[in-house]
Amino acid sequence: MRTVNRWHNLLVVVVALIAGATMVPVVWALFSSFKNDTEIFGDPLGLPAQWRWENFRTVWTSGDFGTYFVNSAVIAVAVTLLTVAVTCPAGYAFGKLTTGRSNGLFYAYLMVMTLPGEAIMVPTFYQLREMSLVDSRVGLGLILVAGGVPLGVFIARNFFRDLPNELIESARVDGAGDWRIFRSVMLPLAKPAVLAVGVFSFLGAWNEYQLALLLLFSQEKRTIPLGLVQFQGQYSSDSGALFAGIVLAMIPSILVYVVLQRSFTRGLVAGALR
Repeated sequence: MRTVNRWHNLLVVVVALIAGATMVPVVWALFSSFKNDTEIFGDPLGLPAQWRWENFRTVWTSGDFGTYFVNSAVIAVAVTLLTVAVTCPAGYAFGKLTTGRSNGLFYAYLMVMTLPGEAIMVPTFYQLREMSLVDSRVGLGLILVAGGVPLGVFIARNFFRDLPNELIESARVDGAGDWRIFRSVMLPLAKPAVLAVGVFSFLGAWNEYQLALLLLFSQEKRTIPLGLVQFQGQYSSDSGALFAGIVLAMIPSILVYVVLQRSFTRGLVAGALR
């Protein structure tokens, strides 16, 4: 018993150290968002001598941050909804409506996850150009959905597969078809998996940089990651405002994860258990 307690205490210490190390950049960015350049470079780890809330006003107005924020929000929400709408029926079909060929099709489908994004960026650009979707939020959103669907299907399929088949059989006895069974019986039970897919999709779309840099040219269509880079180049002497923009960009991601943390964890564990 003492040995178990010692290992438990050691594990708690290790987890606490990892969590503390993870929080250091976040806390540093938060404090730096209230400083001026002299404090940031002269005392990077210290508290602000004066809490400069005007840094947030500067980045929101002078840096055109509001436009970037709206663009990122629209793209992230649209990508999340469309990814969930595609992955849930596909995951149910692969998990419950299996045939002899479905497993092979499923694993072939998952091979998309093994492709590095950099390897398909050039053909993606030319394909979207042929479809007149370059410099378009729609084009970027469709590519993000295509990239997020394989992982979402993997999570949803494994979650649906673990649900009791007796529920489907009972619904069939009552005369329900496949779509009714999925919509009214199985989907409500798969809420953790749905939320897990939604969190992954939202965070991926919100933080996307490479594809946004490749596809978005117009100033009014840029997202937050692109806006922060441009802000740094244009306002390099105002590092406090830059850190204020970073803090504002982190807030939606933190809120989404904190609100959905429990369901996200349950869905992720259930989707990866097998």
